Parts: sequence; C-alpha cells; structure tokens
Amino acid sequence: MIDLHEMNVLIVDDMVSMCKSIHKMMKVIEFGKAFHYAHNGKEALRVLRREPVDLVMMDYRMPVMNGAELLANIREDRELRHLPVVMITAQAYTEYVAEAAESDIDAYILKPLTIKVLEEKVINVIDKANNPAPMFEYLQRAKQCEDDDDIEGAIHEAQLAMKADADSSRPARELGYYYYKAGDLKKAEKWLLKAASMNYLDVFAFHHLGELYTQRADYEKAQQYFEKAMSISPRHLDRGIKFGKTLLQMKMHQRAAQVFDSVIQFGEDPMALREEIAKYCMDAESFAYAAQLWETLLSQQPDREDIRIKMGLALKGAGNISEALIHLEDAAKIDKVNLEIKIHLAQCYLTVEKPIKAERALKAVLRMEPENSEALELLKRCVEMDAFRW
Repeated sequence: MIDLHEMNVLIVDDMVSMCKSIHKMMKVIEFGKAFHYAHNGKEALRVLRREPVDLVMMDYRMPVMNGAELLANIREDRELRHLPVVMITAQAYTEYVAEAAESDIDAYILKPLTIKVLEEKVINVIDKANNPAPMFEYLQRAKQCEDDDDIEGAIHEAQLAMKADADSSRPARELGYYYYKAGDLKKAEKWLLKAASMNYLDVFAFHHLGELYTQRADYEKAQQYFEKAMSISPRHLDRGIKFGKTLLQMKMHQRAAQVFDSVIQFGEDPMALREEIAKYCMDAESFAYAAQLWETLLSQQPDREDIRIKMGLALKGAGNISEALIHLEDAAKIDKVNLEIKIHLAQCYLTVEKPIKAERALKAVLRMEPENSEALELLKRCVEMDAFRW
C-alpha cells in the first residue's frame, strides 16, 4: 500500500524551476516524504533503477527521451510496470494524449498546474493503485502470464478482464493482442476491431491491426490501419518504420519516403535511422530514396567508403548511371581488391556502352578469381558489344 504522506516521489522535467514548483505544491498538501529530480527520461530510468519510488510525475516534452518514451519504458519493465505515473504537460493535442493513453498513463494534468487539481489527481491515482479495479488486476495477471510465455493463461485473464468491464476498450485490445501472439489471426482481428470501434484513439489496436494485415499480405488494409495509428500518434518510431515497410511492399515508394522522413525527424539519432531505413529501401528496390539517404550520410561521414559503395549501387539501381560511376570509380581507387565494386563498374560501363573500360574492370576481377562466372559472362558481352561497334 502506498501512503500519500510517506511516499517517495520522482519528478521529471527538463526545467529545474518546474521540478521545484511541483515539489513545493506537494509539500503544501503534505503529499510525499522523499523527492528525487530527473531532467529527461534517461535520467529518470537511472533513478528508478537505483531508488525506491512510489509515484512518478513527469513532463511530456523533454530532451534525450520524452515523457511518452519514458512511460513506455516503465510499462515494459517487469519491476517498474505497476508504478503510478502522472503526466503534467502543456501539450493538449490529441496525439500526445493518445501516446500517453497507449502506454497506460494513470493521470494527465494540463499546465498551468494548480494545487487543487494536483491534489485531486494524486489522491485518485494513489487510491486506484492501492485498490485496483478487477479489470486492472486481471490485465496485470495477463501481463505476468505473457512474461512467463503462458499465452493461453494471458488469454484467459484478458477474457476475465473483458467480463469485469465490458465497456472498456482495453480488455478487448489486450485479448486481440494475445490472440495475435498465439497465431490465431481470426480471433485477433475480431477483438482488435472491437477495441478500435469502442475507442477511436486506441492506437494500440490500430497498430496491431496493421501488423495483422501485413502478416496476411493484405497491404491495403495494413496501410489503412498503420495510417490511422500514425495520424493519431506520429512520434512512435517503430510504428512509422513498420508502416513505411508496408508501403514499400505495396510499391508505394513516394508515400513510404514521406513516412520515413517523418520517422527521421522525430528520431533521437537521425543518422543511424537514415542508415537503417536506407538498407530497407535497397532491399525493396526503392533506389531513388535510398540514394538520397546515402547522400546525406556520406556528406556527414565522408570517410566511410562502405557508404560510398552503397550510394553508387543505389544510383545504379535508380538508373542514374553517370552519377553511379563517379562513386563506384572513387570506391574502386580506394578498395582495389573488392570484386563486387569492379563487377558493378563493368555493368555500368556496359550500360553506357563503354566495353573497353568494362573489360578492364572484369580482367582485374579474373586475375584475382579466374573462375568468376559473373565476370566471364560480362566479358562475353564486352566482346559482343565491341564486335558490333566495329
């Protein structure tokens, strides 16, 4: 049981003045005994893993790791997931509320904060933590079953949660999720659709419907549900990447590029995200967008010859042979033993009808690997092209 007056409180806000202000308000209403501060989500996680905490009060907008990301980390941690969390923020937009609700926020308070509202919310949150409704107890047990790889048990507990509160979308979406994990896509679809119909801001339901239809290769429906989830909560990077991949599978390359641009914008490490997404695009033959990403990466990391090669291959795939040759020739000068570069160079030279240069690259390959079948085949084309020209 959490004692309102003796509890340990963690206040998370990038503004020290706000941390102190919340602390003072809590002292005025005599809530809390020990207080800890953190100024971003990563700092908060370090405190939570080091100190006993009964209540977390956090801002949404913070550097390094924002409130929604911190909340998701708390709910995914077996030791921390049941912690009561209150989000205090000036952001009243739908997408922020949806992100918070998606990770099971306990209370949401909009700034400017008043002592009266703070007191009411904290009392309510602690009362619910001390006296959880049956639905929440069943869902907690379902989560424990999932942790223990007992999906059948999780389904059973979610069904009990559904009976305990048939008017909430949470049991329906959790039941759908567990059926999805069990591989029963038909029942998963039924319950996720029910959750989505009950709560048009249930991002979790929309996201997993997107995954479900992707698994069924029904990419049009997958796009519909991922797009709905993205429209409500665009800052979830994993969701954006999955949506972008779905669009790539549908050959909707331009739309995928727009989604990936949004993902990169909100990412903590844009350069790493660009590289990850560029690899997806290469595999999906979305070469033009991949080339844009490699170009940006190369401008920031000009010494990385592996990027120069990939840039050349992307340009080659996009049909921009003259630009591809520039990068592949530069790469070949630095890495003189890379057979792949020489093969691609030869292919590009043949495309622009320069068989002599292609032959030179291929002979270099055959000196190192005389039985290279691809080089031998291309060399025949060089001879044929050269004979035809004469």
